[in-house]
Amino acid sequence: MKSVGFTLIELLIVVAIIAILALIAVPNFLEAQTRSKVARMESDMRMLATAMESYHVDWGCYPRNPPSGTCVIAPNGLPELTTPVAYITSFPTDIFRFENGAYRVIQYGTCTSGQTYWYMWSIGPDKVNQYATILYDPTNGTVSAGDIKRSTAGKILTTSPQ
Repeated sequence: MKSVGFTLIELLIVVAIIAILALIAVPNFLEAQTRSKVARMESDMRMLATAMESYHVDWGCYPRNPPSGTCVIAPNGLPELTTPVAYITSFPTDIFRFENGAYRVIQYGTCTSGQTYWYMWSIGPDKVNQYATILYDPTNGTVSAGDIKRSTAGKILTTSPQ
């Protein structure tokens, strides 16, 4: 009489195939998570840029407008954008910057040198703050060095804002 079932070799082959598929799928899944976080940061920055431009239309200046030739950083968000007029409901957080048990807000600054411009940056997937001197480039890998930046300035910031 012939027995019904799988041999040990057949089971080992199936397990090996499943392991190979898992080795291929897991890194792709992790990269997809990073790409989605970067897309979320860019979306939050776009929303914040719209709120700042709306503020500028109403008040004639950007939030935390500095004296000529200087820069100002708002490390804890901009309450001017939420009260008394709600341009946004809350200041977005940097999902790559987790410190002291909480996500920190997106870094924001305003400079006046000839013209007034604002800039904002996230530390990016590498989780190292380059003060927006190196821009994140997804073609170099999802954890390549660089910050995610948005600005009204036409140039890349090359010095640490103070």
